[in-house]
Amino acid sequence: MRVGLFTNAYRPLVSGVVNSVYLIREGLLRTKNTPFIFAPRVPGYKDEHSGIWRFRSISLTNKVEFPLAIPYSSRLFPLIARMGLNVIHTHHPFLLGEVGAHFAKFLGIPLVYTFHTQMEKYAHYVPLPNKLVCKVTREAVSNYTSRCDCVICPSPSIRDLLDDYKVTCRVEVLQNAIDTRAFAQADGTPIRAKFGLKPENVLCIFTGRMGLEKNLSFMLHAFKKVYEHHSQVRLMLLGDGPIWDDLQQEARDLGIAPYVLFPGRVDYKEIPAYYKAADLFVMTSTTEVKPLAVLEGMASGLPVVAVDACGTGDTVTNGSDGLLCECSEEAYTNILAKAVVETELRQEMGRQAVQTASNYSIENYTKKLLKLYREIGAKDTPRHHNKDFSWPSEFIKPPEFIKNFFEGLLVEPSSEETSEQR
Repeated sequence: MRVGLFTNAYRPLVSGVVNSVYLIREGLLRTKNTPFIFAPRVPGYKDEHSGIWRFRSISLTNKVEFPLAIPYSSRLFPLIARMGLNVIHTHHPFLLGEVGAHFAKFLGIPLVYTFHTQMEKYAHYVPLPNKLVCKVTREAVSNYTSRCDCVICPSPSIRDLLDDYKVTCRVEVLQNAIDTRAFAQADGTPIRAKFGLKPENVLCIFTGRMGLEKNLSFMLHAFKKVYEHHSQVRLMLLGDGPIWDDLQQEARDLGIAPYVLFPGRVDYKEIPAYYKAADLFVMTSTTEVKPLAVLEGMASGLPVVAVDACGTGDTVTNGSDGLLCECSEEAYTNILAKAVVETELRQEMGRQAVQTASNYSIENYTKKLLKLYREIGAKDTPRHHNKDFSWPSEFIKPPEFIKNFFEGLLVEPSSEETSEQR
């Protein structure tokens, strides 16, 4: 089966969506299917593997490394149309998600969309009134899903939210997967040595994007209270993002800077070693759908200490493989202190966390995904299309605001290339 994966974020960016798309690709390859990834170009980055097709992109700000794809390519459009795709699987409802939806309609093939993100939780990034952004976002997602054959929901607890979005097409709960082997086999000893961690130090780790929606200021305040009574504890915030500098300043203001580590963004291949260096995985976000980082931490043998919210609440069993609480600083401080102090409990929850993570293998996920593709009409043999694609607008007509926004940016340099050509 030839699968088109359209995403607004891919490597070298680090996020749950990026990891999910990468693992879908891996799973499809292992089962002798052919994935094609369509993503924005990231300046200065060259793909490590083939099958990646990059659209030109622009950056709206230097503070946030998230290039926006230009949803048009006079060279890639005809290629996509002739790839013989059997199904298109999108991971965002905007930009390249729109491109994927238009091609699915034009080519007469199924369209699948994975609902990775509670979009309105990110409204603070748009310089418009929050209520307006939320309203427009919900309407846009609802309109997009009306064109889909199936929407994949990565978390049972988020399923009801799709009813609020007025999703009328088929909805399937298919929880995110991870490659458990990479995390089980890692060695964290060099990382602990690198950061001067002593055997008695209990390291709490968070991995992900440093954004307001992750509620990391809440985490710093809770950590400060735990440290005041248990000085062996340390905190590592791994990753980067728009509030990375602000969090470092806040740690200084709180007087805990020497005990909070900010390694910045590291290559994804190195992340398993960071998990193995830690003793606890911590999360205070309430905006997640199905956080892959939680599963990665569990696969590494880390119990999870988290706010009980969508995504964490249906992954972690309180008291078994982690500790959960309401979104209260006092409550979170209490469960974090408990996990730090009670070594035997922490170790037993870590062993159970490994067992929990084993249920989310990429092999099981891919088997279910392929079954779903076939149920909605995807074929296992390449399709052949004989239409004339001399003028791309005949099969994709971007909304006027996209045309206007990108006016003057649509002339592509002759150097545009894909990883297939390198």
